[in-house]
Amino acid sequence: MALPKKIQDQRKDLVDKVVKDIEDGKPFFWDKGHYGKQPRNLLKAIKGEDKYYKGINAMQLAVAARVNGFKDSRWATFKQAEMAGGRVKKGAKGTHIEYWQYTQDVMELNPKTGKKEPVFEVNPDTGERKKKQVVLEHPIVKSYVVFNGDQIEGIEKEQLPVIKQEDKNRNMENMIKNSEAKIFFDELSRNYYSSSKDEIHVIPREKFKTLDNFYATVAHEIAHSTGAEGRLNRETLKNNDGFGNEIYAKEELRAELTSMFLQQRYNVNFDEKHYENHAAYLQSWAKVIKNDPNEIYRAAADAEKAMSYIETRMIQKNLVRENVKDREIKDEKLSEKIIQKKVPKQKIKMKFNTEKTKSKERVLFIYIIYQAI
Repeated sequence: MALPKKIQDQRKDLVDKVVKDIEDGKPFFWDKGHYGKQPRNLLKAIKGEDKYYKGINAMQLAVAARVNGFKDSRWATFKQAEMAGGRVKKGAKGTHIEYWQYTQDVMELNPKTGKKEPVFEVNPDTGERKKKQVVLEHPIVKSYVVFNGDQIEGIEKEQLPVIKQEDKNRNMENMIKNSEAKIFFDELSRNYYSSSKDEIHVIPREKFKTLDNFYATVAHEIAHSTGAEGRLNRETLKNNDGFGNEIYAKEELRAELTSMFLQQRYNVNFDEKHYENHAAYLQSWAKVIKNDPNEIYRAAADAEKAMSYIETRMIQKNLVRENVKDREIKDEKLSEKIIQKKVPKQKIKMKFNTEKTKSKERVLFIYIIYQAI
């Protein structure tokens, strides 16, 4: 499907910036300013919700933030900025993002009003009523202009979601524990994923300078493993034939973008060693996207799928169960506090004769504590 010229021009402009960054040895996905700051929608953030931009748009906004020095992770259209009680600063230049529409509401003519109205259907299992939709043969591509929070006046200063160290560690350890490719910590100087054996081999964690660098390295290799045939079945993984090959460079770009999305979401900080380990790929990445500007967009889309796969199948796999268990423990402790109200002790005198000593009477005083349940 041929893209509208406006979209093509936007993509070329982005690729030119990315290629220059890569050739200068400082690609946008290595910019520390993005750690823990995944681009998100301003209006949703003000309402206490987090709606993150994904794939192509996450990349587009990350590059714009780097080029313009934006510190705020929130973005909004002109109208959304007004709805949030703000105003776009005079002379501010917006950033273009893409919206791909793959479905469309089914519409029917209402004979009473003479207007077309959406058709609703009811889910037989849940009883939920929602609009009926059909999949479009060709998706509709639209372009929107958004502005960064730093370009908007009259809004509250951003309060970034706090990612606690223990939460980050738990998420990353969950990712490692639930990796579908077996991980071996048995290497001396290299880290790699073997697609033929479906195995990941990395240097032991104690050999890494920082724990975050260990997590970033393992995440990169796990990103490769998501392309296996039984998972996302990614062509760039299945058909690559070794270092220096164009397809190999494409697959490495996908793994590195997946790492970027993970570090944005979970605040995993790369260090200089990570950059050194991947510096050899820079020129091959630049060559690939120079030859085909749309390749970086395909890479971003694949990286988003890999990120989603890692999140749902590994990071979050046991978290729901753990959260339920934690809630049950808290509820149980609360119940214990409630029921531990003691009724005043009652002294009951019971008199009886034992079989062994009929002549001797024993008196037992039994204290019974009643607990309200």
